[in-house]
Amino acid sequence: MRSRFAVAVTWLLLIEACTTIRPIEPADLSPPHPPARVWVTYANDSTVVLDSARVNGDTLVGTVGGKPERILLSQATTLRARELSGDRTAGLVWGWTGAMTLLVVHFFTFTSTSPYHGCWDLSCGVW
Repeated sequence: MRSRFAVAVTWLLLIEACTTIRPIEPADLSPPHPPARVWVTYANDSTVVLDSARVNGDTLVGTVGGKPERILLSQATTLRARELSGDRTAGLVWGWTGAMTLLVVHFFTFTSTSPYHGCWDLSCGVW
């Protein structure tokens, strides 16, 4: 049970780390690549999450909680959608690579089981 939780949390963190939510225009909801989920914000700052959203004339059509929903575009102040973020993904990869590099350096220089323990310049003659 704990391992499933750990895997789920790890996936959620990776998904969040590699994506961003950005404002979109109604035209972005057209094929070929419409977003799966759209956050619609109203003038009173309330937000509705619309799944399978598409534009039909002046109306945004989709589902909320599995039930069909129609929202007039004139009622929405902001439309937002999740998209992949190359910058955030690159940051995650570089951060992970840096952390693993530091871990390896730590193992080879500071652990008592390492043949290089205390040997910073690798001139200890362990070869």
